[in-house]
Amino acid sequence: MRKAVEPQVLGLYPSRAMTKAKTSARARTKQSERPRLAARTLVLSGKHVPLLSGAMHYFRHKPSDWRPALESVKALGLAMVETYVPWGVHETSDGTCDFGQRDPQKDLGAFLDLAHSLGLYVFLRPGPHINAELTYFGLPARIIYDAACQARSPRGNPLPFVAPPKMFPIPSTASERFLHETARWFGAVAEVVRPRMWPEGPVVLLQVDNEGAFYFRDAPYDQDYHPDAVAKYEAFLRARYTALETLNAAYDASFAEWSEVAPPQHFEGATHAALRQQLDHMEFHEEVLAGALSRMRAALEAHGLGELPTVHNLPMGEAGLPISLARIDRGVDVAGLDYYHRRSDLRVVKRRTLRMAGSVRFPYAPEMGVGAPMWFAPRSDNDSLLTTLCACAYGIRGINLYMAVDRDRWYGAPIGEDGQPRAHAVQWTRLLSALARVAFHELKRRVEVAIQLPKEYARLTRATHTLGALSPMLLDLAGAGAGAASLQDALGFAAPIQLEWTRFVDRFARALDQAGVPYVYVESDAEPERLAGLRLLITPTFEYADYARWQRIRDFAAAGGTVIYGPRTPHLGTELAPQVFEVPEGASCVEVPDQLDADRIIHSLVDALGLAQPFPVSPRSVDSVVHEDAEGPRVLFLVQPDASSVAAEIRLPEPMVLIDVMTDERFAGEASVTIPLPGHCCRMLICERTRPVSSRPKPPSARRSAS
Repeated sequence: MRKAVEPQVLGLYPSRAMTKAKTSARARTKQSERPRLAARTLVLSGKHVPLLSGAMHYFRHKPSDWRPALESVKALGLAMVETYVPWGVHETSDGTCDFGQRDPQKDLGAFLDLAHSLGLYVFLRPGPHINAELTYFGLPARIIYDAACQARSPRGNPLPFVAPPKMFPIPSTASERFLHETARWFGAVAEVVRPRMWPEGPVVLLQVDNEGAFYFRDAPYDQDYHPDAVAKYEAFLRARYTALETLNAAYDASFAEWSEVAPPQHFEGATHAALRQQLDHMEFHEEVLAGALSRMRAALEAHGLGELPTVHNLPMGEAGLPISLARIDRGVDVAGLDYYHRRSDLRVVKRRTLRMAGSVRFPYAPEMGVGAPMWFAPRSDNDSLLTTLCACAYGIRGINLYMAVDRDRWYGAPIGEDGQPRAHAVQWTRLLSALARVAFHELKRRVEVAIQLPKEYARLTRATHTLGALSPMLLDLAGAGAGAASLQDALGFAAPIQLEWTRFVDRFARALDQAGVPYVYVESDAEPERLAGLRLLITPTFEYADYARWQRIRDFAAAGGTVIYGPRTPHLGTELAPQVFEVPEGASCVEVPDQLDADRIIHSLVDALGLAQPFPVSPRSVDSVVHEDAEGPRVLFLVQPDASSVAAEIRLPEPMVLIDVMTDERFAGEASVTIPLPGHCCRMLICERTRPVSSRPKPPSARRSAS
């Protein structure tokens, strides 16, 4: 086979000396002018810009269509355009890159300059993985078919990804060759982007890689057995156990050399010693993904793009992924989720958004699906709008409309491929105008309760997955739950923890929903400040638990918070060795064998703690979600996730008029108001008081604003 051409030999990618020289020239930019994130906005030369953008792929459009398309993006009410920069499109067969030298449609610099001249900011996503329904997910063929870059199965075979338009072997996230080639690609992009960074140019935000989930081949024993991954697994174990003797004792094994400690190829957790090895392997997967993300971010910084805030997006099915939102949030400035839903999925949108609102600093949707590729289940224009409204209701504070401008292998964007707005662009303009009118990014959803999602039990759920290459992510995406195919064996515990922990969580979530009490989900590996200001923490605990998590629970209780845990007090650490767990001050250990038990506990806590139940609504199938400013309620969302139409009666805290931002309908009431809701609906209503603000009683104080 012909050896792949090395781009650096052909002079495509800049040398390290060139990069340093240009980075030094860039260093003159004042710190105050560099883009930064604050108060859930981008701060650009002192101006706070909401993180609202729309996607357009310059490389898929004739340059003559760029201007009308960008003008239409701006007319929607968006100040920012987002685009991928596809490696496989720009790299040519001779190993060089074409950024417009030969094909004007690939002139990234000209596109950025045009956006800047129109007063638009730019959110740039240079991959290396971009998906975007491109062949090879936007990677060059020479990378895809380079054996040194390919992920490997337990038998050492390449792993194909089966999807339109063409199946291909996926790269290895652990491959040093792949990471090295990616760094070279970033150098080529940086040559174009560096002179066009804010404030000299429009580029204000940068994404690092895309959908970090092992290219969707993320089942626990599917990959990666690439030699570099195996070497990193050994290094991971060496760092954890230091001496081989210590590892042998932990695993009840008799390895003579470190090289004998191979990554597990299937579940072998019949004993606690074997289970410990499986759980280490699940944690190693997290380290591989986080490590690759860190390497890529460092490469971007080395090429002079380190001044830009960074983003990463996780795909749907996040409950089954090998890495958490919270872990991604430690590696980039903004960790977000992708949204591609139909109107019947509003409960799923709620669950996903509450998880993000509780676990990261800036709840953001880097891909808020507007339309879809042809091979998704059909979606209407209204599906996308309702998904966006629902995500805003439960705490999202930034969105990228993907796509804002239509293109090949896509349908449903509000702007056509020729740059002309379509009929449903009017609806998006109304929504974006309303978000600006109420300064939605400044509003707060008052939350006093969190349900914790323990990472150690999520690892166990993954480790006990039984469907081979069919990922837990796909099960979660299908609505069955990430643990639907986990072993039902108790594994020496009182019950199958891998199944029971999510039942504990789900019962309390339903109880809070029925009581009308706002809450969020908090991943247990989120930063400690994610618990700040909460009044009630609900957390599943079994025979074993992460001692660091337990200490955070104790700190929360010691600071005056109320803790509900259970069904058991732990006595083993994550090493499955005896550990003393002191019971948190005033905490209650509870069992919830059925839903009525959780309902009873929440009902008593609502009374005992005086938990907020803002804008009570009936019937209880409807959610009322309020967002406040300093003066009190500013926006009320009403969500009807069921298919049936209802007349929702809302109790008002004071006389007010509620104005639907999409229809301009007005609903006035003194103590209550009735609003019709069709099935699968979300209404966004602006709250207008009918008495002077000065005479209005102050709202209850908020100890936490999670979203």
